[in-house]
Amino acid sequence: MLEKTILTIEDPQVDFDVLCKAVRMDGEADPSDRAELGRMLAEALAVARPKALFGVAQVESVDETGVTVDGVRFRSALMAKNLQNTRRIIPFASTCGTEAEEWSKQYADDPLAAFWADAVKLQLLGLIRRKLNDEVRRRYFAEGGDMSAMTPGSLAAWPLTQQRPLFSLLGGVTPDIGITLTDSCLMLPSKSNSGFFFSAESHYENCRYCPLLSCPGRRARYEPELAPAD
Repeated sequence: MLEKTILTIEDPQVDFDVLCKAVRMDGEADPSDRAELGRMLAEALAVARPKALFGVAQVESVDETGVTVDGVRFRSALMAKNLQNTRRIIPFASTCGTEAEEWSKQYADDPLAAFWADAVKLQLLGLIRRKLNDEVRRRYFAEGGDMSAMTPGSLAAWPLTQQRPLFSLLGGVTPDIGITLTDSCLMLPSKSNSGFFFSAESHYENCRYCPLLSCPGRRARYEPELAPAD
């Protein structure tokens, strides 16, 4: 069974100016809107506890169609390609937290407030994801060494349905940090993510296989010719 480490941010701090930028609220915005957003942020931070878990898993076998990790089978030619020279992965899940999710429900019937609440939760997810990345790198990846990541659902080559074996590998995600997986493989709280870290000979980026050329978060050139055939 995977030995898990759980991380929690007990006193999360979100930069208000960064949040304003995220919701496209500039300096000329209505002062009452800025005040309301500030009030909502303070309200959320008073209860929020972003969380993450991770562990070390052994790659047992790799073939053309997928990978077996600690007895759990993943079907993905892309995952097989990425892990053909790797014997270890660090599976993870992280979330804004059930506390922030419950807080946000009061705004569900107000489209603008719901948008702002989602932005707050996304900032909280960013906080715990950065803490997770730093801790995993400190423990398992040499300084300056490659730390790549794959996340199910980010590409057709590793679809959202691969959440099921990933959650099986992680085991006990719901009691540990509160994430549940729906029948359609979406995570709740919605501002959650999952995947695994690994070392690659050439740093892996999803962007190389993603056709959304206008994506503002693009970090690498689109190179569809590199994708393995599923």
